[in-house]
This record gives sequence, C-alpha cells and structure tokens, in this order.
Amino acid sequence: MKTRILTSLYEFSSVDSFEKAPILFRDISKELNLELPALRQKSKETLKAILHNYAFFDISTIDKFTHRIIRTFAKDLKIPQNFEVILDIDLLLDEAVARLVHKAGTDQKLTRVLLDFALEKIDDDKSWDITFDLFNIGKLLFQENHGPHLEKLKDERIDDFLKLKKTLLKQSEVIKKELKVSAEKVLDLIDKNGLEFSDFTRSYFPKFMAKIAEGDLNIDFSAGWKQNFANASLYNKSTSEAIKITLDGLHSEFTVLFEQIKEDYHQLLFLKNSYSNVVPLTVLNAIQKEVKALQVERDQLSITEFNTLISKEIKNQPAPFIYERLGEKYRHYFVDEFQDTSILQWNNLEPLIGNALESEDMQGRRGSLFLVGDAKQAIYRWRGGRAEQFLNMVNLKTNPFVAPPEINNLPTNYRSHEEVIKFNNEFFTATSPFLNNALYSAMFVEGNQQGYNAKKGGSVQLTFIEKDDENDSDDQYCKEVLATINGLTEKNYGLEEICILVRGNKKGVLLADYLTQNQIPTISSESLLLNSSDKVRFLVNLMHYISDPLNLEIAFEILSFLSLGKESRHHYIQSNLKRISELLKNDFNLDLERLTRNSVYDSMELIIKQFELVPNSDSYITYFMDVVLEVEQKGGTAIQTFLTHWEKKKDKLSVTAPENVTAVRIMTIHKAKGLEFPIVIFPFANEYMYNHKDKKLWLPVDAATFNGFDEVLVNEKKEVAEYGPKAAKIFLEEEHRMELDAFNVLYVALTRAEKALYIISEKELTSKGEHNTGRYSGLFIEYLKNKQIWTDNESVYTFGELEQNMSKTEQRHQEEVGFLPSYKDRSAFRIITKTGMLWDTAREDALLKGNRIHHMLGLVETAKDIAPLLQTLSRNGDIASDEHEVLKAKLEMVVQHPDLESYYREGAIIKNEKDIITTAGHVLRPDRIVLKDNNATLIDYKTGKRNPKYKEQLYAYADALIAMGYQVENKILVYINDEVTTESV
Repeated sequence: MKTRILTSLYEFSSVDSFEKAPILFRDISKELNLELPALRQKSKETLKAILHNYAFFDISTIDKFTHRIIRTFAKDLKIPQNFEVILDIDLLLDEAVARLVHKAGTDQKLTRVLLDFALEKIDDDKSWDITFDLFNIGKLLFQENHGPHLEKLKDERIDDFLKLKKTLLKQSEVIKKELKVSAEKVLDLIDKNGLEFSDFTRSYFPKFMAKIAEGDLNIDFSAGWKQNFANASLYNKSTSEAIKITLDGLHSEFTVLFEQIKEDYHQLLFLKNSYSNVVPLTVLNAIQKEVKALQVERDQLSITEFNTLISKEIKNQPAPFIYERLGEKYRHYFVDEFQDTSILQWNNLEPLIGNALESEDMQGRRGSLFLVGDAKQAIYRWRGGRAEQFLNMVNLKTNPFVAPPEINNLPTNYRSHEEVIKFNNEFFTATSPFLNNALYSAMFVEGNQQGYNAKKGGSVQLTFIEKDDENDSDDQYCKEVLATINGLTEKNYGLEEICILVRGNKKGVLLADYLTQNQIPTISSESLLLNSSDKVRFLVNLMHYISDPLNLEIAFEILSFLSLGKESRHHYIQSNLKRISELLKNDFNLDLERLTRNSVYDSMELIIKQFELVPNSDSYITYFMDVVLEVEQKGGTAIQTFLTHWEKKKDKLSVTAPENVTAVRIMTIHKAKGLEFPIVIFPFANEYMYNHKDKKLWLPVDAATFNGFDEVLVNEKKEVAEYGPKAAKIFLEEEHRMELDAFNVLYVALTRAEKALYIISEKELTSKGEHNTGRYSGLFIEYLKNKQIWTDNESVYTFGELEQNMSKTEQRHQEEVGFLPSYKDRSAFRIITKTGMLWDTAREDALLKGNRIHHMLGLVETAKDIAPLLQTLSRNGDIASDEHEVLKAKLEMVVQHPDLESYYREGAIIKNEKDIITTAGHVLRPDRIVLKDNNATLIDYKTGKRNPKYKEQLYAYADALIAMGYQVENKILVYINDEVTTESV
C-alpha cells in the first residue's frame, strides 16, 4: 500500500499534460478544482513531506496496531513482554480439548459430564466421540460475536449447568405429558360426539391426535391443513349434514386444543435445542482454562484476544497516556475497508481518534479522520464485522465525535469496463427488493448507480445449465468452465488473465482436478498445499514408518512412491511390503536406525540427498523444510512432535502463490476481495441464501425459570421462529442479515472483473415454471425477466462483446531457486572442541589476556593514547581497577620497544584494523599500517610461538598495498608473551 501511494504521488509530480495524465490525476484535479501545475506541485510537496517524515507515515492493519499497544502495556496486563502471537486458533483449541478429555477420570464431576454426554450421543445414533462437539463449542471463545454472551457465563460452575440441565429435562417431561393430555381431550371429544375417524378429511386430524396420545412425538406442522387448521374445513363435501353440523360446532374447541398442542410442541423443541448445547457449554469454562494454561506455558496470546484485552484494560486510559507509552502520536487517521471493522475494534480506536479530532497542535491545527468503505462488500460478519456500523455513520444516525462528518459518495467505478458496470448497476437495482430489510434494500438501490470510466466495451455472459438424470450438475459446471476458458484462449487471452471464483474450497478442488485432467494449468489454495506434493508425502511417510514400523498402510504408500516408473509395480510392492528397512538400506544406503538418532530436519536432509528428490529446485520441499525447522525450534526435535503438528496442519500449510505463472487462478470469493482480474468466471452461482448450518443463536429466557440463566444457546434452524415472539424477532433479524451476507458475497464476486464476467448458474424452476429468489439462480432469472428477455428455451445471455485480444501475451519465466542442503555429514564439517578443552586452564587465561592486549593496541595510535584509553575501559567496566597497571605496563612494552617506538610517534597516518579489498575480491585486515608520504610499514601482533604462516600473511598484506601504489618499507611481526619480541620479514 505504501508503494502504491508513493508511486502515485511520484507519477502525479511528473505529469506534463492532461492527455498523458493518469485517470486518477484528472479526476482529482476536477474534484479539487486544481489546475495541472497546482496539483503537480501539491503532489511534490506531499511526497517530500512523507519522505522527510517517513517514520510517521504508518500503514498497518488494525490488528497490528492493537498488537503494538498490547506490547507496550504488556507489563501492566501481566503478560510476557515477548509473547508469541497465535494466528492458528484451531491448533491451540484442539490441544486444549485433548488435554481436557485426558483429565477424564481425575475430576469426578467433569468425568460424569463427559460420560453422560457420550452416552446421550450414542442414544441419538451419533458418534460417541465428544471431541468434535467440544471443539465446535470451544470456537465460541474466539468469536467476537459471542463475547458479550459468554461473559455472563464466566462465573458459572459445572454444578450450575447441571442444575439447568435437570430443569430442562424436567420441563420437557411436563410438556410431553401436557401434549398427551391435550391429544386425549381431542380424542375424547370425538368419541363423546359419536364421530368416527373417517368423518374427517382423509382422517388426518384424528390420526394426528392419536399419534400424539400414544406418545409418538416424531411430528411436524408443515402440512397445508395444519398451517390453516382454524379456517380449513374438517370434512369432505360428501359428509352428511348432521356430521357437518357437529364438526362445525366442535371446530373452535379443536382449534384451541390444536394451537395449544402446537405451542407446547414448539416449546418442547426449544427445550431440546437448548439441552443439546448445555453439556458443551458446561465444560466451556474448563476448555478456556486449558487454553489459558497452554498460553501461559508457552508465552502465547491469540490474535482474537487483542481487542478484548484493550477494551477491558486499556481503552479507558487517557489518550495522551496511551500515545506517550507508544512513543508516537498520530494526528491523521485513514481507515480503509471500514465495513469490515468489528465493533470492538472501532470502540477501541474511538478514544485515540477522538483525541486527534478534538485537540490542536502548536499551529492550532486539528487532526482528521478519513473513513472509506462499502457496506455492500461487508462479508466478514462471522468474525465481528458489522455493515450496520458503517451505514449508521453514513446515515448520520451515530457520530461518536464532536466534529460533524462530511459524507461523499464515490461516483465512478475505475476498475471495470462499461458493460460490466452497467450489468451490475441494473442487476442489483432489480434484485434489491428481495432484501427484506428496508435499510439494506435502499443501500443496494442507492449504491448501484456507479458512473463509467474511460474503459469502453467489455462483456458479461450468463449461462444456465439444466439438471438431468444422466449428467451430474458438478460435471456440467466443469464442462462449461472448460468451454469458457477454451473460448477465451481462442481470442488470444492468456490463462494468467483468468480467475475462477468459488464459494468454498470443495468446489475449487473439483474444478482444479477437472481442468488439470484437461491440460489446463491451475493455481489454487489446494494445489499449493504442501501435502499435494508426492515428495513431501513420501518424506512424511518415512517419518511415520520410523515411528510405527508395523504399519503396512504406510509401507504401501512408501513403496507406491518408490515404484513409480517401474514396469512391475505390483510385484515390487508385494515383495517388499514387510522388508522396507532392508530395502532402503541395500538399495538407497539409508539406515533407518541412524535416522532415529538424528533430528527430524537432519533426517529429512539425508533422505532428500539419498533419494535425489531435488535435482534442481522444488518449492514444496523448500517450504516443507522451513516448516520442519520451525517445529524443531518451537517444539523440539522428536519425530512424534513433528508428526503431531503435521497431522493437525497438513490441510493448511501451503506454498506462497507465485505471481508470474501462466495458469488459471482458482480462489474463494473471500480471498478475492480487494483484488481485480481481467476476466472472471463465476461457476456454481446458485448459492442458497438461508444456510443455517453450524450456526448458533442466543435466546433470552426468564432467569427465575431457568436457574438464574437469562440466555440460552440454541442451534440456528427454521423452527426457532416458532419458539415465541422474542425468538421469532431474533430469528427474523438473523435471516435479514443472512440475506445481506448473501447479496454482499454476490456483489464482491460480480465486481472483480475488469474486461469480462462469465456467470454460470442453474435453470432451477418449479413444475409451474417459477424461480426461487432464495437462490442466486432465481435472482439472475428475476433480472432477465425484469428486462423482458427471459425465455425457457434460452440458456445463454450475453451483454456486450469481448473483443479479440490484440496485445501480445508475454511469456512468463519463473526464476528457480535451488535447494541447498547443509551436508553436515561431509568430511570437512567438524565441531570445534578446543574451547571446551581450555576451560579453567592457564592457557585459556593467557589467550584471553592476549586477545585483550590485541584489542587495546587496535585502539592506540600513539603512545599518548594509552592513559585515556585505560581510563575509558575502566569507566565502562571493560577492565578491573586492579588490572590497570599490569595492562599499562604491557602496552608500554610494545609502544616503547626500541624496534617499534618510531612507529608510535605523531606525524604519521595510522590505520588500525582496517579492511583492504584486493583485486580478486578478498578482504584482508592488517593489525596496523603506518603511512608516511607514499611509504608504508606493516605491523602484525601475535601471541605464542613463531609460525611461517604469519610471514605469508604479511606478504599478502604487502602485495595488496603495493597494488594500491604504496612502497612497503618494513614488515614487522610483534610477539606479545611474557616478553615482547619482534621479527622483521
């Protein structure tokens, strides 16, 4: 971002004419009403001001900014100063849950809770493994949306939850009895009035009541006659008049009882829903304790805790105090993508921004705040982002600051070509009425009137596939994507210009596999996974085999890799399945026994070398070795430590996507946010907007009835709307937010394209030919019907035309970086052990003294420097006071030596410990060079015995000086032992 800003300012400061000026320059000139020279000069001044105050030009994420604040206040918060930031919450939570389950048997209450939970799951025909449920409930600890609700539960003990559990069970039993009683009353009325089941329309009603009376509560109220029971007739037209009169007379009583049954049944569903979440919530505090224990042990802090910590501990501190602790003060704030800022993040920033807006500097100038956002692109509600927060500020409903805001809408879309902009304007205007919240609907109507830029043309194509029994819909989508790519390459567009957007990774994997099979290279999050490399899997499998040599499945995987390219693979695998160790030792000179004594990293290097896995370059292996090294540095060198880490992270660890590869990109819509691509293909465009899977809601309850709990957690599903008025309101608001989320995701997907957009959806119609506006396909059909161009026979609709690409596609070459092993087993590699042999010996003491004298002589130019040098070293604590005279005497022995005294006088140029770079590129460092006129004298200090190599050193120094144009007069070796002696060379 800094580069983009500085580059733009530099370009603006170099503009000579409006014709050659960037589009942005022209628009800013018009917006600010500035002539070219004035804007150019202003750009120069701004660029100069930034460069001269570059340290104060700060661009960072909000999380990074809060991280700095927390580091500053680490001591106050009683957290380690050098804490490690944890980004992968799943790994931490998984380990915490494992530790909690491992405690079963030691804590009696906890054990009882976990056992009961497992048994209940078995009774419901579900897996007894409770770790999955505990892991999912544990995720709530790290989600900002659930923070305020969980805060209320932090003081609740296991006993409190067990009491709530009993209350829910008790209330459920009471309601079951009430349901049975109500149903029996209905049957009793039928019997007393001499009615038969056959007197009712298809016997629906009495059979339904009989089922309930028998205790079978596997029922629902979705049937048409149940939905309209109060108004629908209970009998057929052929029924006798006497029975009609009787049924009409009883209808009101039946209705009262039916509605009571319906209300009680939905209350029972509510209690069941609540109960299913009580047990996981019971151990939530225990999970949090395990998480905290792990973090304390490892000096860690999860990134999700940043905003909560600041909100609780730092936010209420005076802003000047926070700035003082930070060591810097910001006067101007620019917050981009504000629609994705969470409520906690914004609340934490408010005091600092407010201080900047309300205070003045020495020149009387106030600070500023510039918020930029688009509520239509708010797609991170699941992690705390709130579009309403931005909308309320835009609509002037809220303003946390004294200064009144100035609101500007950006009129022009600078990214896309005209046809793409036109399509999006028309499409979202036509479909916005399907947003049932008036605020959200108005936002899409008003926000989709974007003006065009200078980019003309462009194309949008809508394609509908039709489901049939013979062809799988996924296969049809893949074929259509391939046909689209082939059509684009025929128009001379490169594969690197194409991006395929998908809603989730599963569809991305499907497309990547299909395109790869059809010789279309792709780059996707899945294809970049380290685990997708057969060489990486081979390395990991060898570690698994060392850990478990009896595992035949792992042995098979190893042999499958080794047998690649062999003619008789089956025979090779079968004959070696139980003799892997022998095979590796005989054929590849790899001793597995030796690997057990090595660290994992050293073992991997040896395997790579023995099997020649990386002849030139392999990014997967390189990244993998980085992971191995990181695990060793943090967790140790044990094989099991690495394997545990790998199994938990193998589906996430990946290679960074290269920029210069000729391949189609496949990415999720969330990852594509903020990016742009020449051509976008959006397949599987038939998302259902109301997806309640794995979502939770908090519903208010009467604390007196629910053992002091004023909220309960429930699974989000349609039945919640029937739990009561409050639950219905909460559920409706959530559905409105889900509609906004679905529209926003669609908006992001459809606005990434520059030149062309290809949408591939389904022709999903009812038997009556009606479309479902709860799906993306229904919205596209609604748009086409609105334009009056929809026909049942047409499956492709094109707007505009993509022209032939006349620019030549550049051939992209990726630079290879070779893999460089350390080769620790080479003969030249030795560990220095002399130091250990010298510890606490007279020789070590002598060497230390010699080194110190050598160092001090490097600081002496003339004899007058000795006294002040010793004073400085003594003051700094480098020498002890009792060493002063001894060291002085030793230095004077050198500088006053008859053969050396003339070289320590004033009047010459002295070069102590200065580097000389030779013509061959070697670096030499003589101890002392004395220069007078063009003559040079070389002096080198030594300790110990004389050595011929010392003379060779002096000759090398002399040759370097001669090459520089000096005349070398003398070359002197000075031996500093108990006595000082010299040797001329």
